[in-house]
Amino acid sequence: MGKKHGTLFRTLAMLKIIPKKPSYRATSAIHRKLEEKGFVVNLRTVQRDLKDMMDHLPLNCIEGDGEHRWNLSASFNDSKLGLDTPTALTLVLAHEYLSGLLPQIAVDQIAPQFKAAQQYLNALPKNHYSGWANRVKAIPNGKALLPAQVKQGIWDAVSEAALEEYAIDVTYLSRKHNEPKDYTLHPQAIVVRHSVSYLLATVKDYDDIRQFALHRIQRAERSQKNFRPLKGFNLSEYLNQSAFDYRVSIDDVQLKARVKNEIAWLLSETPLSEDQNLKPEEDGWYQLTATVPDDQQTLWWIQGYGAAIDVQEPQVWREHIHQQAREVLGLMS
Repeated sequence: MGKKHGTLFRTLAMLKIIPKKPSYRATSAIHRKLEEKGFVVNLRTVQRDLKDMMDHLPLNCIEGDGEHRWNLSASFNDSKLGLDTPTALTLVLAHEYLSGLLPQIAVDQIAPQFKAAQQYLNALPKNHYSGWANRVKAIPNGKALLPAQVKQGIWDAVSEAALEEYAIDVTYLSRKHNEPKDYTLHPQAIVVRHSVSYLLATVKDYDDIRQFALHRIQRAERSQKNFRPLKGFNLSEYLNQSAFDYRVSIDDVQLKARVKNEIAWLLSETPLSEDQNLKPEEDGWYQLTATVPDDQQTLWWIQGYGAAIDVQEPQVWREHIHQQAREVLGLMS
């Protein structure tokens, strides 16, 4: 991250830390809160940042007790802070994308920022920016399902428990048993996959991670039981093991296939893997080789292009695709 961007993100973080009048917070406390948020910065830099912010923001400094204390004007609204045209457009696109991905309750949490971006764009000179809403649009890749509806209060309860690390008692509607059951969960992480949000948690004294779809949680409240952190749990490693990709085996496979020109063009811009190779053939097709995960997601992606991709290896994939084609033909007979 560049120095300018680092300062910007640090300033935005400080605005969340500094209270509004009449409350206040000491410089050392602001420094400590920044470190808790992951910023590596010394106290002198924080002092310099605060003095610089006074030139542009309604920031008040109270001297006394050997240390400066800070607060913001009670009327200060930071929702429009730092907005320029590119940033506002980015927020509008983010809103459209997230609205088709996250539960509405979660999107509502940051609605003020989205609204501020729209107001900013609406206030721009009409001769230059009229009709901006018809000039930007976020569209999903493939068929997007509507987000699963999460009950009121569930997102807040689950996200707070995951971040603050405490156990929750839930009533969960199991798809397998089709009946509600009560659990005490120990949240480890939250994952949003397509239009469904999941809580990753352990149950009771077990250490295996289980996935709980948020829209199936009917009740969630703080538990009286002690939270059990899962020692050594790493979300990135968990996802890299294809926990959500219906992994067939832990090994990757070598994909060899002939693809039509339009698929080759797509893959030349957005490759399947780092080692992907495309070679043109005399008949207008391309020979594709790539190392890919041995999972159902990749296979489904290939099948989505039908006759435009002719899989040669792995042999089991080729046989599966051909069997699916025979079954489809059987339905048509």
